[in-house]
Amino acid sequence: MAIEWTTALENRLWKLHTQHPGWSTKALSDALDLPWKAVDNALYRLKAARQEHWLDNARVGFLDIETSDLNANIGWMISYGLLTTSDKVYADLITRREIMGTDIEPDRRVVASCLKALNNVDVVVTYNGTNFDLKFLRARALRHGLLFPAYGQLLHIDLYFAAKSLLRLTNKRMGTVTEFLEMAEKDHYSVDRWNRARRGDPKALDDILAHNIADLNVTRDLFISLAPYKKWIRRSI
Repeated sequence: MAIEWTTALENRLWKLHTQHPGWSTKALSDALDLPWKAVDNALYRLKAARQEHWLDNARVGFLDIETSDLNANIGWMISYGLLTTSDKVYADLITRREIMGTDIEPDRRVVASCLKALNNVDVVVTYNGTNFDLKFLRARALRHGLLFPAYGQLLHIDLYFAAKSLLRLTNKRMGTVTEFLEMAEKDHYSVDRWNRARRGDPKALDDILAHNIADLNVTRDLFISLAPYKKWIRRSI
């Protein structure tokens, strides 16, 4: 059913939005008892008309995952980290028991934990998440029968493409970009440690999670560095 957006209804939506800047459009639609998509589109139009950038007051999170392989039909998730702009970190790590158990695909709990964490943000920021992190997470979620955010429910900023469009460098690997900008370098770990983590070594697993969380801070700092030079466009994951 089409919604007639009268001035009064738009003002109600805007008042709720300004009173509760951390609310998602889903929360706003529930409060107004209106369809989520209609409210999401209306708020976007209102922000543009009232000169508020769509990122203003949005809940932003910086996401990175670690996996046992680059392909989701062969590997599984080892860990994930999600850093919010309020410095809260959501993270989880597969356990040795899960890896050594009878389940051929042991990462269902970690995947579910990551999807739950994403409910706390409206916009997720990654580095090359378009080609890897989000594709891998979506594939693992579908494999386990878990509900991955539908199109339009979660927005995405990929800093890989921002760096590619803004900077002329030999390559666009995250380490190359951050080293050039004299920022804290992306953390690295050895192949030996990664292989030990895949086999369930507890110390190696802890090291992978520490690496994962360290990369979140690098992603956030890179976003802050590139933000003044980029017009961020609303794109769904």
